[in-house]
Amino acid sequence: MYATPQTDDGWITHVHGREGEALVVDAHFVLPHQFCEQVRGRESELVFAARSRLARLGINITPLGEPVLDGCACDLRLEVVAAIQAYGMAEHLERLAVAGMRVGRLVFCPQDTRLNSTEIHTLIRDNQIQVPVGFSLDTHGYLILRPQQQVFQFRTPLAYEEVHAVAYHADGKELLNRLQVRTQVANIELAPMDGLVTACSMFLHRHFVVLQNRDDALGVHLQATVLDPISTRGTNIYLEFINRSDQLIVNPTVAATVHPATRREPQRHYWHGGPQDQQSAAESEYRALIQVFDRLEAAPPLAADCHRLMAATSDPAALLRGGAPDLLCLRPDSPERPHTAEEAAAAGTTPQCDACPTPLDRLADDAGATLLLGYFPNLIEHAEICAAALRRKVASVCFRRTAFEHGVFLSDRDHGRLADYEGLGLKVYWCNEARGHVLRHVFRGLRGYFTEPDTVDRFRSALIFAIYGSVKPLSDQELGHTERLIEHLKGLFGNDIGILTGGGPGSMQQVTDIASRQGLLIGSSFIETMDQETNKSADFYQTFQARSRQSRQRWFEIASFHIFLIGGVGTLEEIGLTLTDMKLGVIEASPVVFLDSAAGGDFYWEGLKTQLTRMVRAGRAPAWLLDNILMTADPEEVPRFYKKTLRLG
Repeated sequence: MYATPQTDDGWITHVHGREGEALVVDAHFVLPHQFCEQVRGRESELVFAARSRLARLGINITPLGEPVLDGCACDLRLEVVAAIQAYGMAEHLERLAVAGMRVGRLVFCPQDTRLNSTEIHTLIRDNQIQVPVGFSLDTHGYLILRPQQQVFQFRTPLAYEEVHAVAYHADGKELLNRLQVRTQVANIELAPMDGLVTACSMFLHRHFVVLQNRDDALGVHLQATVLDPISTRGTNIYLEFINRSDQLIVNPTVAATVHPATRREPQRHYWHGGPQDQQSAAESEYRALIQVFDRLEAAPPLAADCHRLMAATSDPAALLRGGAPDLLCLRPDSPERPHTAEEAAAAGTTPQCDACPTPLDRLADDAGATLLLGYFPNLIEHAEICAAALRRKVASVCFRRTAFEHGVFLSDRDHGRLADYEGLGLKVYWCNEARGHVLRHVFRGLRGYFTEPDTVDRFRSALIFAIYGSVKPLSDQELGHTERLIEHLKGLFGNDIGILTGGGPGSMQQVTDIASRQGLLIGSSFIETMDQETNKSADFYQTFQARSRQSRQRWFEIASFHIFLIGGVGTLEEIGLTLTDMKLGVIEASPVVFLDSAAGGDFYWEGLKTQLTRMVRAGRAPAWLLDNILMTADPEEVPRFYKKTLRLG
């Protein structure tokens, strides 16, 4: 795991008022302890980086002085300006920039770690970073970046409610991606005393980049100046320029320095705090947890239908040693109507077998308990858990089974409940008996997957390729093409990549086996169908019931690239959903590859190519779609296509 040495976002604490066009504010930052030790005595090497979403609104936030450190906290005076006049933010500025608004972060940019031109060129040559085509390196170690020939504009002027949502809501950046549309241009024209938003393609894996404003002759970049590793991957790496002169600027550029990111050891995300012996940690944790579930479920039920376990403990380690939970409830499986207090009394409820609708009321506020569930929560349990989480009674949930009727497969409602738990800050674990391990549920963007505790950080950081195929196996020739393709992906983007498939047999299993042999991260998005069995190799995975087939495609959004091997109508459906998502801006319009060995002389995708060409010619598909598609029988062509389409140098 590689990260930029930085703080979390600071927030406005006081608004002093206007000074000309600018609002003057004070902001407060909390410095993590290790970060605080790093920067002590080197405060001059701290850089303020404004939030990207604010810069994309045309709002520039710049420091008015040096950071003032007080222990592991810092205060900084800033000015907030609506810098891009065309975006119309000036009328919203005073309502927007109020106490509590997050403004950006402090980044430690030590000069002694800054790379020189030779070192940067070596990284680019060896594909350890990918930078835009047309880049330059000067004698002072500055990487000169040239944006793509595109600008981003708003279809209509934004209302204050939209601006507020972008700045304050957790998914504000997703809203901004829908509101701000891309336009291709022959040249980027930066009007006098105004600005614009453009973008480039860049992939950073183990380094971070700091944008500079050395010379305003080719434009001044706004204060969103730090590009992080891992999050800087794709075609829409936004650059925001302003022109402070009274003359037109054409095709602005920005200089940047490159620094190695901080390497972090993977965290251990075990459900009860983490075993010390990491070599056998996963297996021993699973065995111990299964014994706990068996012991609790063996408690005598109140009635024959009481088989849903709900147990809570504030000390999971003591529970492993045979201790009693703080709460033990065996409940009937009747999600439509819980027992009333009168029914419980008539049934002779004991303190150990609680049939009241809110057994979690017995936990104290701020208890931070771990909740063990025999089954994934039903509607009533979900409501109880959410209410308990709001009062911090519960900090984590571990369930044993997903559903009696559907085996390991989750419903759309289950996925919605997992998103609720993420929003409430609950950790969710699955003691999966089918695989014999305990999994942590982890979100990457808007989508959550289950992964083993030691793989959490790798899952969050890997560059993901989605590869689609059939339940029928590939021929030897097709398999050889696919293996060479994956080798080329490693050659272009390095070893920190993951392969995501549907997780079924046939070509999907073959791709999984290839990725496993090459040491890549393996992911699966399992669907409940008659012709598929879940493979046992995935490092991260998610499951979907049969009726969730189309919503399952949303979970492929974590992939940066999509590759289609030969397949049938299921693959054809996935092609349609992927291309439609790109057209609608749901996912980034990245290169799409269709691979075939062309055995026997007939190219498998020829008919689809003809149809897509006809759709573009008829105006029923965007013209850029064909530029983003490669249909080939030659895996050697794929890396060249990626570099050309992504405009990488």
